Formats: sequence, structure tokens, C-alpha cells
Amino acid sequence: MELREIFFAEEENRWITNSELLQALQQIKADQCKTLFIHTDLGAIGTVNPGLKRSELLKAVCEVLLALDVDTIVFPAFTFSFANQEAFDVNKSTAKYMGTLNEYVRKQPGAVRSLDPLLSVIAVGKEAESFYSVGNRCMSNGGIFSKLHQMEDVRFLFLGAKPTHCFTYAHYVEAAYGVPYRFEKWFEGQVTDRDGNTYKDRFSLFAACQGFYPGPMIPFEKQMLKNGWYQQKTIGNTNLICFREEDAYQAVWNALEEDLFGFSEGPLTLDDLKHQMKPPIGRVVMVP
Repeated sequence: MELREIFFAEEENRWITNSELLQALQQIKADQCKTLFIHTDLGAIGTVNPGLKRSELLKAVCEVLLALDVDTIVFPAFTFSFANQEAFDVNKSTAKYMGTLNEYVRKQPGAVRSLDPLLSVIAVGKEAESFYSVGNRCMSNGGIFSKLHQMEDVRFLFLGAKPTHCFTYAHYVEAAYGVPYRFEKWFEGQVTDRDGNTYKDRFSLFAACQGFYPGPMIPFEKQMLKNGWYQQKTIGNTNLICFREEDAYQAVWNALEEDLFGFSEGPLTLDDLKHQMKPPIGRVVMVP
């Protein structure tokens, strides 16, 4: 791996190299798993080196992640296509809503994208092919997060992103717990598989009730910190955070046990818990 300056950290007034990024990821144990699920916000780390083309930066970051030597790396490629009345093509539907790195990985040789018109993921590595087929209930048995929960040695990595703001896996735990402020919502549409076959299908999400507005997942983070389950390292303008899947599951569960409505932005009434979705403002890019 050729040494490169990839980000400039304004707060520290210095360059961050790909080698330093790799060392930081190893320090938070991102390499100590078989499957690594990655949420990214590269801009949070620092200013991209203006001497690098976008493709050069994304290639450099991918090289760092591959150098972790993890069996399988997984990225969210969520489109919420059916929720937006859009058809889903596993080969062509963009992953840009989840970040430029995710879209870059989607186009790489050997990348496998799950056949899911709501919460698709992209996998690379040893077990990538096993992620192609998933169940129709995104937040239940057979869905991507159920699959991760049943696997061994899974970790989540937040590369600039914040677990309190974009940890979609937590909704899987909410579904398992049976929270009253979400319900299973089915969507229908057209799917095109990787062989070019197009057909109608239906998939479900664990959607928010009409009057429920989620707040930052502070109760989850408090559980993770209290139990020492976060591994984190400051680099540039942000923290890199990594943790085990089983710890995350327990932390969400514990938070719900302490306060069933702790993930709500405010108090809820019975009228708020109607099994109806509130009208989206613009395109749906997160769980409604």
C-alpha cells in the first residue's frame, strides 16, 4: 500500500495518511472479526486532499479497509426503492444515498449486492455471495440484520459516521423487542435480479407510527459506554468507533428495558401509535 496523505485535519493542522488510518482501525479492533459492517461519513474525518481525484481517494480508503484482512466487508446500499414507488435493479440502482464510498464499492469487480429493494447491502470478500439472497421481511427473520445476528464474529465500524444518528440495525432489535411505536409495513414493486429477470415482489419495513419521531440514540450510546463496549479512537476531526454485534444488540435491548420510549423525540399518546406512516418530506432515505 503506497503511502498517501488522504485527509487534512483542520483541528490538528496536519495530514492524515492511509497508514495512520489503518493503524487507528486496528487499534479499535476493526480487524478482529470475520464480518465487518461499515457506516461511513468520510467528510467528517477531514478535508479531502485536493491533489487526489475522488476515485483515487475512494480507492485509497478501500485499500485500507482491505488491509484489515477481514473475511467479509459489508456496506449499506439502502435505496428504500419500494417506499419511494421506484423499481429496484440490483445491478443498476444507485447506492449514492449511503455515501460515495458505498457507490464506489458497488461498482467494483467481485462486489455482491443483496436482492433487497429496501435495505440492500454490498458485500466483498470470502462470504460475499451469501449476502445475495435475503428474506422479504427486512427487520425480521431472513433479513440482513437477522443474518448478521446469526453469524459469528461480526463487528460494526463507524468510519466518521455516528452510531447515535445512523445505526439502522437498532430497528431490528426494536422489532425483536416488539416496541409499540413501530409496525410492519409492506411495500410492493418491481425487482430486477442480477440475471436481468424482472418480477413483482413485496418487502416489509419496521416503520414508525404516525406520531412517532425518533431522536438521537443516546440511550444506546450510554449503554455501550457504561459497559465498555465501544472501541474508539480520535482521528482528524472525528472519532472512529467499532463494536461487536452482540454487544450492540444487548445495549439496544437494555435501553428499551430501562425506558421503552427512550428513543422517541418526545412523549407519545395513543393517537401517536396508529399504524400509519406520516407523509414523507422529499425522498425516503432512512427508515420511515
